[in-house]
Amino acid sequence: MKEQQIKEELTKTVSGSHYNGWNNRTTFGYHSYNIEDVNIVGQRNPKMRLETIRNSVDFEGKNVIDFGCNVGSMLHHLHEIKNGAGFDYDTKCINAANNISKILGRDNLTYKVHDFDKESYDSLKSKITFTPDIIFVLSLGSWVKTWENLYSTCLSYECDIILEINNVQEGASQIDFFKKRGMTVAMIMDNSKDDSTGNNRRKTYLINKK
Repeated sequence: MKEQQIKEELTKTVSGSHYNGWNNRTTFGYHSYNIEDVNIVGQRNPKMRLETIRNSVDFEGKNVIDFGCNVGSMLHHLHEIKNGAGFDYDTKCINAANNISKILGRDNLTYKVHDFDKESYDSLKSKITFTPDIIFVLSLGSWVKTWENLYSTCLSYECDIILEINNVQEGASQIDFFKKRGMTVAMIMDNSKDDSTGNNRRKTYLINKK
């Protein structure tokens, strides 16, 4: 029952593309779901990613933000967190994320629309209702022109940042951004083998104060 309901929500996110060229390419969109007896294959597998990330990050009882959350599956798979908030510019994805939260009974998660290139960062911060302990910024620097402002906003919370870059060449300036600000940058995943399309070049880093 839950699986079919979630599938119906996910299929609403795969039609059309956006002004920057982004589109959800697979039948059920960007995120897979492997929760309880729900097993839905998308492009990326949050369960697989989190199994590795948990080796370096303790999510128990934490407040977590996901900037560029798509349909919110990273937070949906984090059953142990206190609160979660996701932000994305795709209204279809945000509607699906909130509906899937209801299907899963996750009333500690909220998802809101925000276009990082078209809306101010003051307005973004006004939408955040708790102080985060951890922030996800996963492969967002490739799509957001104002990524430096986004990353500065992340740093303002003085919490752990989990950053994924699309590839070493494109991500070098993003890594340097944090290093120049005195942050510790430690690689915690050297590939993205969870991607069903075969793109395994992404790398994930844990960023925090020295």
